[in-house]
Order: sequence, then C-alpha cells, then structure tokens
Amino acid sequence: MKIIRSPHAGFCFGVRRAVDLLLGALDKNESRIFTLGKLIHNDDFNREMKERGVETISEENLGSVPAENSLVFIRAHGCPRSVYDKLDSLGLKYVDATCPYVKKIHRIVAEEGRKGLFIILIGDAAHPEVRGIVGQMEGCPHTVCADRKGLESFLEGFDVTRPCAMLAQTTVEVSVWNECRLLAEEKLGSLTVHSTICSATEERQKDAERIAKEADLMLVIGGRDSSNTKKLVRVSERFCPTYLVSNAADLEGSEDIKKQFRPASTVGLTAGASTPDRIIEEVINKMEETKNTEELSFQEMLDQSFRTLNSGEEVVGVVTGITPNELQVDLGIKQTGILPVSEISDEQAQDIQANFKIGDKITVLVQKFNDAEGTVAVSKKRVDSKLGWKKVEEAFEAGEIITANVASAVKGGIIVSWEGQNVFIPGSLTGLPKTSPLSELVGTEIKFKIIETDPVKRRAVGSVRAVLREEKKAQVAKFWDEIEVGKVYTGTVKSLTSYGAFVDLGGVDGMIHITELSWKHLKHPNEVVNVGDTVTCFVKAVNKETKKISLGYKTEETNPWTILERDYKEGDVVKVKIVNFATFGAFAEVVPGADGLIHISQIADRRVTKPDEVLSIGEEVDAKIIGLDFTNRKISLSIRALTEDAGAAEEDEAPAEEAAAEEAAPAADEAPAEEAAPAEEAPAEAAPAE
Repeated sequence: MKIIRSPHAGFCFGVRRAVDLLLGALDKNESRIFTLGKLIHNDDFNREMKERGVETISEENLGSVPAENSLVFIRAHGCPRSVYDKLDSLGLKYVDATCPYVKKIHRIVAEEGRKGLFIILIGDAAHPEVRGIVGQMEGCPHTVCADRKGLESFLEGFDVTRPCAMLAQTTVEVSVWNECRLLAEEKLGSLTVHSTICSATEERQKDAERIAKEADLMLVIGGRDSSNTKKLVRVSERFCPTYLVSNAADLEGSEDIKKQFRPASTVGLTAGASTPDRIIEEVINKMEETKNTEELSFQEMLDQSFRTLNSGEEVVGVVTGITPNELQVDLGIKQTGILPVSEISDEQAQDIQANFKIGDKITVLVQKFNDAEGTVAVSKKRVDSKLGWKKVEEAFEAGEIITANVASAVKGGIIVSWEGQNVFIPGSLTGLPKTSPLSELVGTEIKFKIIETDPVKRRAVGSVRAVLREEKKAQVAKFWDEIEVGKVYTGTVKSLTSYGAFVDLGGVDGMIHITELSWKHLKHPNEVVNVGDTVTCFVKAVNKETKKISLGYKTEETNPWTILERDYKEGDVVKVKIVNFATFGAFAEVVPGADGLIHISQIADRRVTKPDEVLSIGEEVDAKIIGLDFTNRKISLSIRALTEDAGAAEEDEAPAEEAAAEEAAPAADEAPAEEAAPAEEAPAEAAPAE
C-alpha cells in the first residue's frame, strides 16, 4: 500500500499563530485563561486544552469572567466589533488571536462600507468567521451568499447599477468563488473584487485534487465542524472514495475504510487547517500498522505464481542485485528484470551503486523478453518520462506556475528541462527585450507556465510572459487594495505633457499636475522633472472606479512662504534676482517661488523714471526687506534704503572725527604753566619807570 501525504496538511499560519499564543500563555501560568468560543475547529485539541485548565465561554457569559487575573482569547475566526467593545467595557484583558488574513477582511469591509459600497460576501452565513466579518461592517448594507445559486437568487431583485464590493470567506472553495466572481462581474455595473481566500486554503485544495486523482482512496483528517476540512472532502470525493476522520481512533473503528485498503492500493492523505501534526502522525502510524500486517491469501499467492507480464506494461519491482552497469529486478515473475544504466535516466556517468540499494522498490516498463536467458529487459527512464509528461499535462490544465533552470538556447527560443521533459519557450515569450541574447538565460532559474501541449509528439510550449502578466496583475490588484490618500510612493517619470507629468508607481500610473510640481509658475513640467527621473510623491486624490490617481510633489516644507516666515524678517538685507519690470517698479526673486517688489521710488537715491534705467533682468543685487505681509503674501524691497543707511552711517562718523581732532589740539589758554612763568617772574629793575 502506497501512502501519498499532502505537504500542505495540518495547521495553517493563522491557526498556528493562535495555538502558539495560547500555549505561550499556558506556559507562563499567570492567569485564568478563557477562549471566546472554540479557539480552532478541532475537538482533540480543544479537549486537550480543557484538560490543561482552559475554559470556553460565550459572548453572552463574558460578564461572569472576573476582571482580575483573567485572560480572554479571541478565536482564530475573529469576532464582531461589539465583542471588542464589550471586553473593553468590562475591563477584561484579552489576546486577539484572529487570523491575520481574517483581520485583513475586517479592514476591507470597514473601508468599503465607509465609501457607501454594498458588500457581497461569499461564504457560510452560520460560520463564526462570517459572523465576525458581518459584525465589522458597522451597519453597512450587505448580503452573504453560499454559492453561485444563492448569488443568482439575490441579484434577481437587486439594483445592478449600485456600486458593490465582493469578498470571500477565507476558506471558501476556490471553484465556488470563481463561479460567483464571474457571475458578479457579468451582472454588476460597478464592482470592486477583493480576492480574500487564504493562499494556504487554495494550495491545500489544489493539492487535495492532485492527490485524489492519483489515489484509490482519500483520507481527510480534521474536525467535523471545520469548514475548510469539509471543503477538502468535497474536492477529493470528485475523483475517488473519500473519508473524513477526526483521529486514529476513527480510522481504527471504520470497517468501511479498512475494506478499501489493499496491498497495491494508493491512499491519499490530507488534513484541515486546524488539525495538529500529532493527530496526522497518529493516523499515518495506524495506516502503517495496517499495511505491515497485511497478508496475502492462498488464492492471491497462487494467482501471483502464474502471473505473466506483457511488453509495454508497467510493474513495481524490487532491486535484488547491483553491478556498475545494471540492476537486477524481481518483477514478481519467473524471469529476472535487467535494468541497464542507460535505461535508468539520461544523466551521464551515473553511480548506480551509490544511488540504489538491495530491497529498493522501483517502477519499470517491460520492454523485451529473453526466454533463452530467462531475463526481461526493462526501463525506468521511460516510466519517468511518461510520469513527467503526465505532470506536464496536469500543469498545463491547472495553469501551474513552474520554476526550473534553462538548459539551452536554440534557434527562436530556449529549452527548459522539467520533470524529465523538454519545454520550448519562444524568444518572444521569454520576457527578454528583442535586443538581448537568449544565451543570457542559460543556467538561470525562471518561472513559466505551459501554454500548449502536443500529446502525440510529446511537445510542450511554455511562456515566461504569462507569469509576468499574472504577477503584474496581482501587483496592480494589491496596489489598488492598499492605496490611500496621503500615502507616499517613489516612482519613475514616464511621460510629460503641457499640463503635467505621468509617474509609473509600479505598474499603475498617476499624474502630477503642473501646478503641483513647484510653488512657482511653470511654463512646462520639464523645468522640474524629465522622463526617467525618480521622484518621491504622495497621493492627493484617488478614484478606484475610474482608476485615476492625482499626485502631489511640492510639500509645505518647500513652500517659499514657509521658508520666508522661518528664515527672514523685516530689516534683513538679502541677495535678490531681478525677474521682471513694471511701470511702478521691479520684481525680484527673494527665494524660488516668492518675488518681492522694489517700488520705483526705492530703486535709487535719485529720481528714476523707468526701472531699466538702473536694473536689468537677471541681475543680482542686494536689497533690504522693508515689508513682509504673510497674510496677503507680499514682500516690499528697497535698494535705496541701503544707500540711505550707508549715508546715515557716514554722517554719524563725521562728527565723531571732528570731536576727536578737537580733543587732540590743546587750547591757547591751556598752555603749560612753565611757559608762562618767566613773564610773571621778571626782575623788578626791568620794569618800566613810572
């Protein structure tokens, strides 16, 4: 019995986060812990938590929770806004374990509701997640439809011209969502679609379908009230008998399931997003026990003793011998299978003794019998090739994105080897510019989709551009989901017109109007930006319906009047540039975007009849700010004031110099006493006679 286990089985990110938060709180052992409803939809897990002291409580009974030393966990499915309000009003501490994907839906419905859009939610109206989402809409008109049929019924009496937004419960079946989305896009005139199915849910469902196509029997492990688990069952049962089991005990107790087990059967296995790894392992171990205890009946052994094989038949054999050049394989018949190294794979210089061991099981294709020697020539690489081609076809049908290395460049395109098959990608679909050599891609890893297959010739054609288109589409969708007024983007100037600049913000264009490029008047946008420039801008206005974005470039920090008010004051002397003349004076640029007036009477200290008698356009001169009117945004300048200030300074200096000279020259009546002494002391006999 072969068991195929889905790699996506078990806890998803949201459930893992909720469980880790709860277990972390239990380990701290600091509070009495409550969960608002079942934290996740798995009875085994919830029973284990109850044994560890976790108490489950409903919204109605929140009032009975003591405010001190208690911690309430909001379930992974989320809850209505009213629950948060009630927790706050009761003063209860809580941990919001809502899945981040569900939280995103809460934000979207709140935003779309504020815009007045009618909300269409695809999901199960009774599911806790959906009840929580509806509880976040704050009175916004809405409807919940389970499937296409429900949506059709609703739209019959609905005003299809009304603007709507459409979302999905995170665990909705992908096929159901696609059917509803296509119907809504066809019927509604104005529709904003938000793809809110959890990526893990989508991957889990795709993988369940893939495994079910290969399996004889499918087991889905999970809680019976888990929405995503039940959807896995529905997906799988389209292709093979499918059973839902909660744990290993369910498997042990079901005779119907055990009857399906056969030695040569293939059993597929997946699990819901709320299923612990421990339970998955217990189910697998139980299956292994069943597998190991299977015994062939006498009739089955007798049938095998007479078994024969035909050329072209595939058979599972067991390696019984290994040499450097071949493997001997037990095919379950009298003849021994001989598998030469050349039929193992196309790889050169294989070391089969290192790659295989006695007892290995391998699937081979019967090619030619040699009765004389009692051997059968078999091939493994042809089986691998057939399986590889099957995977190519499945990838084509599913639209799967494939990652592989480029093997070679050929005329007209490149060759990619994937699952043992060569896929041709034409040069025009590689995503490279026409001028770039295709050899650049050889040895590199690329993503592509298969867009054409020829089963007869086993030829496949791939496209890198198809993936790039999808990625761009997803990028654009994400952009429109996240854009909001005031958000800052860095983009590239794509083109210029007389009225503005168009900026590529990452697959979406916005426009900076010419008046938003600068605070000063512009004749053309190329005075500020050019094509190819990288610019940082912000969203001024956005219309998601018309897909138009208005961008701003100039900011308050660069506003010349902000600069003037911050850095300049009346009385400052500044360097200005003459930019224009009028009969009553000259205009001069003080800072870019703000001009001041030098009245004709303030140009010089003499009479001036015309400004160009003294000044010229483009000339830089010093001027004094004699008036700043921020209310009316006017600046008064004066050159004359500078000359007057200089004259006043000279007049102030002249009296000072004269005073200094007078102090330096002594007065006549202040002659030194010793010079006057001889006259006063003349002898008496020298005096004239009376």
